[in-house]
Amino acid sequence: MTVLPALKAGNVPKASGTSPHVRIGHPPSVAEGGPLSYRLKTPASLDIPPIEFVTLPVNCQDLGVDHIKNSPNMQNAAPSGWGGASPAMALSLDHPNRIGELTPWEIDFRQLDPGRLSTAISVRSGQAVSALNIAMNQRVHQRGVSPDGWKTFGIPTRGAIEKWQAKDVTDSAFLVFGDRDGFDGITTAGFSGSVVSFATERLEKLAETCGFYIEGNEPEARKLGTNAGLASMARLQGAVVRLLNDATANWSQDTEEALMLEALKILTDTDAHFDKSQAETRRRALSRAIDLMLANLEDPISIEEICKECAASWRTLDRAFKEQFGLGPKAYYMRLRLNRVREDLLNRSFDGSIADAANSHGFWHMGQFAKDYRLFFGELPSDTK
Repeated sequence: MTVLPALKAGNVPKASGTSPHVRIGHPPSVAEGGPLSYRLKTPASLDIPPIEFVTLPVNCQDLGVDHIKNSPNMQNAAPSGWGGASPAMALSLDHPNRIGELTPWEIDFRQLDPGRLSTAISVRSGQAVSALNIAMNQRVHQRGVSPDGWKTFGIPTRGAIEKWQAKDVTDSAFLVFGDRDGFDGITTAGFSGSVVSFATERLEKLAETCGFYIEGNEPEARKLGTNAGLASMARLQGAVVRLLNDATANWSQDTEEALMLEALKILTDTDAHFDKSQAETRRRALSRAIDLMLANLEDPISIEEICKECAASWRTLDRAFKEQFGLGPKAYYMRLRLNRVREDLLNRSFDGSIADAANSHGFWHMGQFAKDYRLFFGELPSDTK
C-alpha cells in the first residue's frame, strides 16, 4: 500500500499546548490512519484539556485512544493488525487551503463572493476508510487533486453544488473526485457535504470478490436514477455523519466493509449491473450463505468472505435474501446473532453474564450491541435477563 509523503517540518505549525495523547509532527502513513489530517481542536469527549495542536494520521494507540482493543471484552474483537479508528476531530480553519499545507491533498479553493470565509471540518480515519464533513459559509471555487492510493467520493448535504467538472449538478448527484486528473467544482454559500475516501487496493479487492465491475475513475457527478441507488447514498451519508457525530459509534473492519459496499452499489447503479441470475443459483447461494452464518456465530465472517465461499456476487446474494426474507444478508446475519443472544439470556440454565452471551455470538462492542438489541427487541439486554 502506498505510503503518503512525510510533511516538511516548516509546514507544521507549533502546538499551543502539550498533551500525552498527541504526537506532534509524526509523518502520515496510509496504512496507519488515512489520507486526512489537519490543524485540530481536541473534542470535549476526549476528556483532556482543550488545546490547539497538530496531529497527523497515526495508529490509534499513538493518540492514546483505541476504541477497539481497549473496550470491554475487545481483545478478540478484531484480527491482528487492526488498529481501530482515530477519534473524531473537529476543525476550524481560517482558510480551506490550509488542508493542502498539512496533508497530501492538493487544494486550491478560491472564495468567489465578498465576506469572511469560515470553514468547519470534522474528520475521522480508520485503516482503509477516512470520513469527513465540511461546511463553508461562502461561495467557493473548489479545485484540487485527491491523494494517490485513495478513491474519494462526495455527497452534498446542505446548500448546493452549482458545477462539477464544468457541468450542472442535480441534488441526487454522487460526486467522484477521480485520481490524478483533478476535480473542479463550485459550491454555493452555506454549502456542507460529506466526503469519504477508500484505500484503492482494498476497495478494488472487495469489488472483485463481490462481483462489482467499476468502470473508470474520472471526476464526475453521477446522477442516480433508481430508488436503490438513492437509498444507498442516503445510508452512506447517514453512516458518515453518525461516525463523526456519535462518540459511541463503533468503527471496525465490518463498518468499513459496509461503507465500501454502499459506495460500490452507488457506482454500479445502472441497468447493466442488475442481477440476472437464475432462481436455482440464488437458492444454492442462499442455502450456502446461511450455513456459513450458522457456522460462524462467535467469530462472524464478512459479506465479502460469504460471497467468495458461495461463488456468488453481492447482488445475487442480496437478491436471494430479499426474495426469501425481505432482508439483505448483512441484516439477516445480525438478526440471527441477536436472536441467539436473546435465547441465551432467556434460558434459565444460562449462568453467564450479558457480555458472555454477546461475545459468544460475535458482539464485542458492548455499547453498540446494547443499541442494536434495544432497537430490535424493544428492550435492553438487562431487561431480558
